[in-house]
Amino acid sequence: MRAWIPAAAIPAAALALVLLNALYGHLAFSSSHPEDIAKFSVYVHLRPGWESHPGNLLFDVTNVWNNRAGSGGGGVYYGGAPEPPPDPHNHNRLEYAGDRPFVRLEHRFSDCQANWQPVLYRYGIDSLRNQLDVAAGRAHPPDHPYAVMYRSEAGRGGAGPSQGGYAQFVPVCSSSGTTTSYEYSVRSNDGDLSFDVYFVPDRSGYEGFARDGASDSIEAYPGEGCSGRGYTSFSGRCEGVSVDGGLLIWIPDDLDLALTKVTVNLREV
Repeated sequence: MRAWIPAAAIPAAALALVLLNALYGHLAFSSSHPEDIAKFSVYVHLRPGWESHPGNLLFDVTNVWNNRAGSGGGGVYYGGAPEPPPDPHNHNRLEYAGDRPFVRLEHRFSDCQANWQPVLYRYGIDSLRNQLDVAAGRAHPPDHPYAVMYRSEAGRGGAGPSQGGYAQFVPVCSSSGTTTSYEYSVRSNDGDLSFDVYFVPDRSGYEGFARDGASDSIEAYPGEGCSGRGYTSFSGRCEGVSVDGGLLIWIPDDLDLALTKVTVNLREV
């Protein structure tokens, strides 16, 4: 005799699987990838005064780092300062690059003290996306699904930073307390847009550029792989990075898309 299954059993079982995945799926990967993962995004809306108005930028940042604080290490640093408790609210902030206004909104999915791990479906989707990037020749074969290294491809060049662009500072996460080293990669969804990247010792260069657009205020690390100018995608490795430092990304005021997404991957090595 055929077994009878109540009509409500299938959706109930599906809901249970979804809940188990959301609550406990990340535990399957904690041993394979012991590093901590900090994820956040920055949305920028360019106001009147920019050539790219009403264009928008979205920086999608993933930072894989070695958290030694839980095993007797020092404090955790985020761009040179111990990380404060995360703000549960997102705030629109009106800021200026010279006399040109823009609105910035930061989404803090986790801070540098959080041990974020992907749920099963998110892990699977990101792994598949990375394999597609590798198959299409856009990335190197990854050894970590959240630290993909894109292939460096030169763009149409340009004069580099000037007052005609937007700069975003991405601070490092580290528990070393002194210096560290980072692999990193940057890519945008606009294959015609070339950008510059600089690993800088601290925020001062970024703050000077954001204030008056002075490119001579950018003091980048001189090592090979610590900077790149005029690329549509770029990857590098910078040694001896200060925990006060981070990655400075310069985007020219020449956006063609309504939303230009810049994907940033960093990994402490």
